[in-house]
Amino acid sequence: MRTSNILATSGRRLRTGRVVAVGAAFAAASVAVAVAMSTAMPAQAATTLRSLAEAKSRYFGTAMTSGDVTNSTEANLAGTQFDMVTPGNEMKWDATEPSRGSFSYTRGDQILSFGQSHNMRVRGTIWCGTRSCRRG
Repeated sequence: MRTSNILATSGRRLRTGRVVAVGAAFAAASVAVAVAMSTAMPAQAATTLRSLAEAKSRYFGTAMTSGDVTNSTEANLAGTQFDMVTPGNEMKWDATEPSRGSFSYTRGDQILSFGQSHNMRVRGTIWCGTRSCRRG
């Protein structure tokens, strides 16, 4: 007798056949999902979010920091998918005047340059947020 067809003396059937069938079904489902995902998700999308928004006369933007601009993965994604950029905190009071009377716009200029080089609109941000404002 084969193992999968053996009946125990108490009338219970051994579960070897069921385990093999469940394992095979799981493996087949895993392969089907992997194949479906590889065909459904191309390496690069043919249509960008930017072009979809522009087709509807909408803006589609993101906030970026100077660190995002220097990160090639984030910069490529933002430059391709968005048509508008807003500086994260680079143009707020504490970033533009790190010490009284000493001004620096370098990080804000990085965002502006990035936006201009990617033909993006550049939007402002609030100048004085609750944590960025100094008193007195």
